[in-house]
Amino acid sequence: MNELYPEQFAAAQKANLEAFYGLANLAVEGLQKLTALNMQAARSALVDSQKLLSAPDPQTFFTQQAGPNGALAMRAQSYQRGLYEIASGVHTGLMTIAGAQYEAHNRRVQALFEAMSQQAPAGSEAAVAALKQLMESSRVLHESVNKSVRQAVTMAEGGFEAVLSRTAKASDVTTG
Repeated sequence: MNELYPEQFAAAQKANLEAFYGLANLAVEGLQKLTALNMQAARSALVDSQKLLSAPDPQTFFTQQAGPNGALAMRAQSYQRGLYEIASGVHTGLMTIAGAQYEAHNRRVQALFEAMSQQAPAGSEAAVAALKQLMESSRVLHESVNKSVRQAVTMAEGGFEAVLSRTAKASDVTTG
């Protein structure tokens, strides 16, 4: 048995714990940002309810909200944009951590495979070559899928920004 195995196991455990703590930290940060956004929305709702109570009638309040400023629509758009930014930040962090974990795992598998192929019995060169080709194909497939996902996310981000800008323009047209 290889004498380095306990050290490799300990290193893998340490890397897994670091990844876990990175994910936990990312989740807590996202939750903090979401809580702050929701608190801001709650404050705005309280201000609106105070304005509603001080308005002579509900019709006046809603006319003011849908007036030239479009305060209600602007707050809704701001909330949606904040949610999107939080989700996008968490997604980026997750992809970074997942990518690092994948690369580390791939390096460990590659090293293990190299060590095993050096100890392979005579006449197994074809099997070793086939396994190497299989590993290379899986790496290329992963890169292709990763690139496709990044393109889809970029397209979704562009679509989200376009919808927000169109909504803002439509809000200006209907209220202005």
